Amino acid sequence: MLKNLSISHISSGLAAILVGYTCSVVLVIEAAMGAGASSVQVGSWLFAIGMAAGLTTIFFSLYYKVPVLTAWSTPGAALLASSVAGFSLPETIGACIICALLIILTGATKSLSAFIQKIPTALTTAMLAGILIPFGIKTFTPWESTPILFGSMLVAYLIGKRFYPRYTMLMLILIGGGVAYFQGTLPLADTSLSVTAPVFMSPEWSVASIVSLSIPLFLVTMVSQNIPGIVMIQSHNYSVPFSRILLGTGFMNLITAPFGGFTCNLAAISAGICMGEEVDPNPKNRYLASTSAGVFYMLAGLFSTSLVTLFVSMPSELTQMLAGFALLGIIQRSLYLAVKDENTREGALITLLITASGISFIGINAPVWGLLAGYIMNRFFNPANITR
Repeated sequence: MLKNLSISHISSGLAAILVGYTCSVVLVIEAAMGAGASSVQVGSWLFAIGMAAGLTTIFFSLYYKVPVLTAWSTPGAALLASSVAGFSLPETIGACIICALLIILTGATKSLSAFIQKIPTALTTAMLAGILIPFGIKTFTPWESTPILFGSMLVAYLIGKRFYPRYTMLMLILIGGGVAYFQGTLPLADTSLSVTAPVFMSPEWSVASIVSLSIPLFLVTMVSQNIPGIVMIQSHNYSVPFSRILLGTGFMNLITAPFGGFTCNLAAISAGICMGEEVDPNPKNRYLASTSAGVFYMLAGLFSTSLVTLFVSMPSELTQMLAGFALLGIIQRSLYLAVKDENTREGALITLLITASGISFIGINAPVWGLLAGYIMNRFFNPANITR
């Protein structure tokens, strides 16, 4: 293995991790802090997801000799960030444990796995779009308050998407951070390198947290991460048993959840970085890129306290722009998938609007009501179904 390891494997693995972290670390921090986590506990969240992704990535890549990249759910982090208000940190941890159990059950039960894949894509992607749209809107609200910072990041985003799409988020962090530093709103002197220790957080369970957090987190993780992740692997002519991946990531999720590991799943977008021809002309050696990524995951988790200090010190306008720009691509794809089928379009629209409204009723949050309303619309009031 070491004889075949090359610089391209290492650089591709590092690029995949940079894409993953720069796209979602702000959302993870927002989710943890929204649940009431302290700075030390937020560091534990990042430690847990880094170690979970690193260990599962290394194990699956070496065991199957296939570039299997795992991660955490970026849409799941956005869901938690927008839904944890009203729930305590122990309830949030308990909800993550239930989500892990549901993933394990899906991997162990063929019928449940088949059922999840039969949920109309239009409804689940509409729910996802409804969750993410508020983050997209916040991308542009700093226009009035910080026009120089906003303008710099907008130009960086446009240039990055045109010429360096893989490194757009890294450019945004560097340029946005640089502008904020020179404006005196980013005190980098307060950031130091330190090793993170995991913090155990006792879970609690309630019907409301299971219905409003566990089930939506499970559905979003399966539909937006695990299923696209296995499709990404198969599209590069690799093959791994999906059920075993679900079991492995589910058990790792279960172990790390009390320390803040809210999800562990297949990577979708960043996984492709470790699978292309530019990684290695020989497809049989590309697993070394994902293995390298696993090592970088663990290093990032080990020093996650420093990441928390850095991102928490950023001005709120900068972090909300970073989160919003990172999610624009996912919002675009979700909207397209939600409305492309005319037979399910109206139900998807209802799901999207109810989810985006942020309503809560009898302790159940908007994503659940949106998905339920969209399903009822499509199942009982859609002319295409009524005439069957």
